[in-house]
Amino acid sequence: MAANEGNLRRTARAYLAAIDKYNGKTNAILTKLEELAMEQAARTDAAEQRGEWLGLLHGVCITLKDCLHVAGYRTTYGSALYAEQISKSDSAVVARLRQAGAIFLGKSNLTEFCYGATGENPAYGDINNPWSLDRVPGGSSSGAAAAAATDVRRLAIGSDTGGSVRIPAALCGVVGLRPTFGRVSNANALGLTVDFDTIGPLARSVSDVARAFAAIAGYDPDDPASIATPVENFLPTLHDGIAGVRVGLPKRYFFENLQPEIERAVLAAATTLERAGARLVDMVVPSAEQAQTYIHICMARADMADIHRDEMERRPDAIGPQVLRRLRLGLDVSGRDYAAARRWLAQWRRDLREMFKDVDLLLTPTTPIVAPLRKASADMVETTQALARFTVGIGCAGLPALTLPCGFGEAGMPIGVQLVAKWLDEALLFRAGCAFQERTEFHLARPPLVAHG
Repeated sequence: MAANEGNLRRTARAYLAAIDKYNGKTNAILTKLEELAMEQAARTDAAEQRGEWLGLLHGVCITLKDCLHVAGYRTTYGSALYAEQISKSDSAVVARLRQAGAIFLGKSNLTEFCYGATGENPAYGDINNPWSLDRVPGGSSSGAAAAAATDVRRLAIGSDTGGSVRIPAALCGVVGLRPTFGRVSNANALGLTVDFDTIGPLARSVSDVARAFAAIAGYDPDDPASIATPVENFLPTLHDGIAGVRVGLPKRYFFENLQPEIERAVLAAATTLERAGARLVDMVVPSAEQAQTYIHICMARADMADIHRDEMERRPDAIGPQVLRRLRLGLDVSGRDYAAARRWLAQWRRDLREMFKDVDLLLTPTTPIVAPLRKASADMVETTQALARFTVGIGCAGLPALTLPCGFGEAGMPIGVQLVAKWLDEALLFRAGCAFQERTEFHLARPPLVAHG
C-alpha cells in the first residue's frame, strides 16, 4: 500500500479485505470488482484533491446484486447458464450510481433468476445468514443482505418483486427499501414480472438507504413502467419527526400465526413510534390474505415461465432443480387465470387507496418467522411462501415499503418490522424510519461472525 494513498483508496481496500475475511463463510459476494473499485476510489481521491464533489454517493462503497449489469464485467443472474455472460452496458440504476460517485466493490450472490427466498444456489453455492450460518438469509437479494450485515460495504443494491429486498433485510438485521413501482428504473436489469419488479437499497441506517434512493430514483424513458413524477428533495426532512402521523395496525391476518417473539417486537416498535408522536390506529386491510394466492402466485409464475421458457426447453439440466420446479408451475397458468388475477389486482389497489384515506402508514411484521434452519427449508416453494406472507401483497400493489430491525427472536435471530406508505411517499417512510432508529439501537447490533472476529 502506497504511503500517499488517498482516503477513499484506503477505505475501498479495507472493504475488499472484509470481503476476503467473511465471504468464505457467507458466500455473499459472487464477483469481486477489485480493479474497478480501486480505479473509482482513485478517481474520487483525485476529485477531492481538486475540491470536487461527485454526487450524493461520493465515495460510498457498495455492492450490486448480480441481476444488474456492470459494463465489462460478468452478470450471471445466479445461474450456470450465464456464467460467462459479459455485460455490454450498465443497467440504468448502475449508471445512476456511477454518476452519483459510488464505488463498486462486487456483485452479490442471489437465488437463481431472483426467484426464491432461501438463498439457495446450486450453481455458485448457497448464501448463509451471518447471524447463524446454518440458517437461510432470505432472498432473493440474499448476498446483498448478508454483505450489509457483515459490513463488507456501506450500501448494497438489491431487487424486490414479492419481498426480495425486505425478507433478507429482515432476516439479516438490516434496513431494506422497496420503492414505489416505477420510481426506480428497471431498464437493462433481469426482469421477473411486468407489474411488480423494483430495485432498492439495503444498509444499516435509514439515512444511507434514503440517500441511495435519492440517487437512483427518477424518470427513465427507457423503462416503459417509469413514473414521470419528479422526486422531491426529501433529504433535509429526514429528521423532522412524525408528530400526528397515523400508523395503522392491521391485527387481522398480519398479526395472526406469528412466532411470539415477533409479535412482541413488532408491537413494541409500534409503541416506539407512538412515543415519537405517531397515532396508532387499529384497522383491517381488506382482502390481504388473498393477495398472495390470487395475484402473485398466478401472475408472477406466469411471467417467469414466459421469460425463461426457452431456457427451460433448451437447458433444463442447467437450472437448479428447485427454481426449475417453480418455473414450471407457471406453465399451468391459463390466460383466464391471468385475466382474473389482473381484475383482482385492480380491486386490491382500489381498496388500498381507500385504506390510505384513514392512515398514513401501515405497520406489520416483515416476516411471520425468523430465519429458518436450512435443513428445514428444503422445499423452496413452501419456505418462500411462508417468508413472503406479508410482503407479496404490498409488492403486487406497487406500494413503497421499508423494513427495519426491531428485535431478536429464536436463537437470537433478527426480527424486522415493515412500514408501508401510499404510492410515491417514500419520504414519510424515511422520516418514520429515522424516528425509530433515533430511539432504538437494533440497527447497531452485529452478528456473532463480525462481533467475535
